[in-house]
Formats: sequence, C-alpha cells, structure tokens
Amino acid sequence: MRLFRLWVLRRWIASGDVAASYDRLAPEYDRAWLIHLQAVTERMLSHLPSSLPEGPILDLGCGTGFTALRLAERFSDRLIEACDFSPGMIAEAQTRPGAEAVRWQVADLLSFLSARPTASAALAVAAWSAGYLDVRRVAREGHRVLRPGGVFAWVVNLADTLAPLRRAFRYCMQAHSDELRYLAHFPFPRNGKAVLSAMRRAGLCVIHAEEGACEIAPPADEDGRRLPWLLRTGTLAGFDAMLPLDCAGPVADTFEARLAEDPEPIRHHYILAVAVRP
Repeated sequence: MRLFRLWVLRRWIASGDVAASYDRLAPEYDRAWLIHLQAVTERMLSHLPSSLPEGPILDLGCGTGFTALRLAERFSDRLIEACDFSPGMIAEAQTRPGAEAVRWQVADLLSFLSARPTASAALAVAAWSAGYLDVRRVAREGHRVLRPGGVFAWVVNLADTLAPLRRAFRYCMQAHSDELRYLAHFPFPRNGKAVLSAMRRAGLCVIHAEEGACEIAPPADEDGRRLPWLLRTGTLAGFDAMLPLDCAGPVADTFEARLAEDPEPIRHHYILAVAVRP
C-alpha cells in the first residue's frame, strides 16, 4: 500500500536528489570509486581516432574531471566543454591541475546536448554517465550535435550492474516500506546489444565495441560493515534519498545482512563503444 500511495502521488526521485548524493561524496569520489573504473575509461580513450573534424570536444557527465582533463591533454588545441548535474562534482573538478583548460558547466547530460547547435562538435564522450538516462535519446542527440566524421564514445552500465546492491535494496523496500520516501526507475539498458542497436538506429557507425565487468570487493570497517564505504562511492546515489541507508538503524542493518548473504560478487557490467557519424 505504501508503494501504491507513492505511485499515485507521483513521488518519483528527482535528478536533484541523485545530484545531491554526488555533491556529498565528491571530495572522496576518486579515491573511493573512480580508481576501480579508471582502467576501462582509459581504454575507451585509447580507442578514439587521432584525427577529428573541426569543432569542440564534449565530456558528458564529467564527474570530477578525469576524462575531461585527459582529453584536454591529448587535444590541447581544442575547446573542451564538460558538464555534470552535480555542482559538487564540478567544484571538485575545477580544483584539479589543468582545470583551466576546460569549460565546466553544471547541467544534466541531455539538457547540455540539447542546447548544442546541430553538427557543431568533433567528439562527444560519456564515461559511465548515460545509464541513468534513455540511451536511445542520448545516442540520437549525440548524432545530431556531431559534425560528419565526428566521434561518439561511451561506457554504459548494463541492467545487471551492482546486482547484489539492487537486490538488497529491493528487500529493504519491502521490509521497511514505512520508511520509503520516493520511488525510482533507473533505465540501464538490458544488454550490450541494446546499446549498439541504439547507436546504429541513431545513424552512428560503430567502429569498436567491447563488453566486460569490473569486480569490486567493498572493504569493511572495524565493525565489519560495508555500507559506510559504499555510501561514499556513488553506487547508492539516489537510493540514499529513498531510504535512510546513511543512518544507523534497522534499514541499514537489513541492507548489510542481505548483502552479506548474497553470493554474487559486486561488479560493474558495462559495454564500451566508439562510433563515427558518417
């Protein structure tokens, strides 16, 4: 009944709630989480063509600036524009060495793309950020803003990413429904084929694709709890607005117990793809 009431009242989590989670964890994000994803991001960048048409380079969902700063180093003669919906992430990115070479903007990925002129950009990159959105819309907008010969590259989380965390959270939703504040739907694509299909339907020509997984073993604190570390990583961004996972009590205890019982490793299941606009 609680779930039904929230649905009737349209109490869906807003992007601002997810952004607020990232604002809080921005100072620790690189040490706690980015280090686990860095190698895949660098592999995506290694598959970018060295020759690009004229125009700026866009980093969509830039986080703390890892990708944007590497693009600025590689394409030092280009304008690099980066966006993220978290003001805290942008503020953190602006403290990094070389940040002055990038034009930073607080904006969600699709709004940022939609505001761009058609056929204006040379390269658009989205590292780990597009899974929160409809990848079909992102691919279509990416195609629209690119010049002919422009490149679109991304790493996208798939639907079974972080499955043990999602199962533990769904159990908490049932066991502690009276504590539930919002509902949420994060439309991660069901598999890699769906992502590649979205790119091709948008008119992009895929030149490289690979599917893989990053397995993560969350460290436990002195009390044997893994949730405090997970809350610093972004893996539960938004979920902490739905249930009080960040407060000591029954909800956090239930989450810990269910996570401990799950035999599946925690992993990011992703597809990496690079495409050209003909």
